Amino acid sequence: MVKHRSALVSTIVMDSDIANLLSFFNDVLQAIIVIFGAAVVLYNLNRVTRHAVIRSFCALIGFVVIVYLVELLVSRTIVTVSAETWLRLEWIGIALVPAAQYHLSDALLATTGAEARRRRYLVPVFYVTGFLFLLLALFSDWLVGEVQRTSQLLHLQAGLLFPLFALYYWLTTAVSLYNVWRARQRCLISDTRRRMTTTFLAFIAAPLAVFPYLLVSSVFSPNIPLLFWPLLIGGNLVVSVMFAFLTANLTYFGADSPDRVVRVRLFKFMARVPLAGTIVLLVFVLVNRSSRFLGLQTETALGFSLVATVMLVEWAVHFYKRPLERLFQLNDEPDVRRIQILSERLLTTSDLHQFLESVLAATCEAMRTPTAFVAAITAKGPKLEAVVGSLAETDSLLESGDDLRELTEVEANGQYPDEQLQRVDSFIIWQNYWIRPLYDQNEELLLGILGIRARADYPNLSLEEQDVLDRLVDQAAHALEDRIIQQQVFATVEGILPEITAFQERRSAAAFGGLRVLTADEKLASEPSDLAENPDFTTMVRDALTHFWGGPKLTESPLMRLKIVQEAMAEHDNNPTNALRAILVRAIEQQKPEGERSMTTAEWILYNILELKFIQGGKVRDVARRLAMSESDLYRKQRVAIENVARTIEMMEDAATEL
Repeated sequence: MVKHRSALVSTIVMDSDIANLLSFFNDVLQAIIVIFGAAVVLYNLNRVTRHAVIRSFCALIGFVVIVYLVELLVSRTIVTVSAETWLRLEWIGIALVPAAQYHLSDALLATTGAEARRRRYLVPVFYVTGFLFLLLALFSDWLVGEVQRTSQLLHLQAGLLFPLFALYYWLTTAVSLYNVWRARQRCLISDTRRRMTTTFLAFIAAPLAVFPYLLVSSVFSPNIPLLFWPLLIGGNLVVSVMFAFLTANLTYFGADSPDRVVRVRLFKFMARVPLAGTIVLLVFVLVNRSSRFLGLQTETALGFSLVATVMLVEWAVHFYKRPLERLFQLNDEPDVRRIQILSERLLTTSDLHQFLESVLAATCEAMRTPTAFVAAITAKGPKLEAVVGSLAETDSLLESGDDLRELTEVEANGQYPDEQLQRVDSFIIWQNYWIRPLYDQNEELLLGILGIRARADYPNLSLEEQDVLDRLVDQAAHALEDRIIQQQVFATVEGILPEITAFQERRSAAAFGGLRVLTADEKLASEPSDLAENPDFTTMVRDALTHFWGGPKLTESPLMRLKIVQEAMAEHDNNPTNALRAILVRAIEQQKPEGERSMTTAEWILYNILELKFIQGGKVRDVARRLAMSESDLYRKQRVAIENVARTIEMMEDAATEL
């Protein structure tokens, strides 16, 4: 009898240890889901106002994160009263997940062109219904009751209205899945259809993840068998994989960049933020449990381990970034590889100056002279690029460029305008310098000049010195020529960049919009609101911007009928003109790139045109001069900028209409 009792106690203790171990693994897995879910929301946070799919997806992921986070906190609570408070707060996520899921399914269906106002009215209805269930869970026992412990888990008891909530929960899930299925059926392109199929299969992840199953199971059995833990862990693993597929598919919505760029950005962010955080968490848990075996205090072991982990993770991401991109075929296009090589081999101004200084230093050493310089011919006249040695006060004209201009203004007959300039062999004698012109490879275009301090009245170079100088002159000329070619490439790219951006926006919209987008006016290719369906919508925006600081095209603009303008009137003393002006400013600010402002870089061109031309009211000639472009080029880019503002206002109107 004693042996049987001892064996029974041993079995119970073993089962308890196994359950504790499995519970620990489940907590770690839930923490990983919280980390990755929060990272997904942060990654898409700057796009929530631009696209309904991203906005609803972030809401859905946010509610799921709340549920998993509360589950983690409840598993660590000591006082039952605190556990009850947390478990009721958990219903913020549970009650609102169905509404967010339907919101996402409606946005996906609308993206394919299936417009239905009656369907969109259901979105606020579901949110209000979820909020009512949330109030019942927070302030009454009708939906959930007191805290109950089932095995190692704490949960609330099911209330009288819980079956009603369960019916609402799964009915909303079924309707949401039906919407996604309809969206899949409307996709005609194989790539978008494949993504929508994966989205449909992974769409059930959220309801499976957050539904309070324990409230149902505890009604039938107060104790959970040991087999429950592997099922729970396996379920969380499946849910995490489904969320990964859902994130990978939905991140393309609302993105103007090509798919490969979006994919690379997502993988890099996931590697640097949630993956790094997960690895740090695992190291923290393992070291916290094993530090006693290392003979170190827990704080000491944790400090060294976490610092080393962060450093190693960042090093691994940096060192293996390119191999991993090739492995996962993230940037496997030949054109992309050529652009990457170009960016790595780019000849910057500092690189040019450094190389020219090396050439000049070698020239001074070979010619036994203290000073040498290189000046390039630019659109604004001669420019001193590099100097080695000290220039005398009498040679200060070098910096002003006056004498340099004389040296580079060669007449057609080969004579120089200054009679004091003399040619001796391949040299030009100028003041105290011997000058060598720098030509391109075809000996047709004068790129600049190389000057060395004269060591005698006339060049007296030996044959060896002449050969060395010829080679150094060729090096300097090649450097200037390469810089000119590179500048021409940049000018070409800058000219077509707005058109490329507009094309990528149309490509992204047409991937799911199909016929509706491809046959619409090019300027209105994004999701239209009622007023935006007017083919003159972009013209309305341009007219309003033209009279931005007053005029009939602003005060009598049809844009006054926009819902966002009507809502903004409350903040501007019911003045519709000021409200519309504020909406225009908000739309222009959304065109602003990240980072420090520049007047000439390509990504800032469109915003600078909008801000200088319309907000500051600058003249075309002044704006063009400030942005270093021709007036015709300014008008062309201004058209693209206004189209972008029109699309932004349209998306703002759609977002206001959906709420």
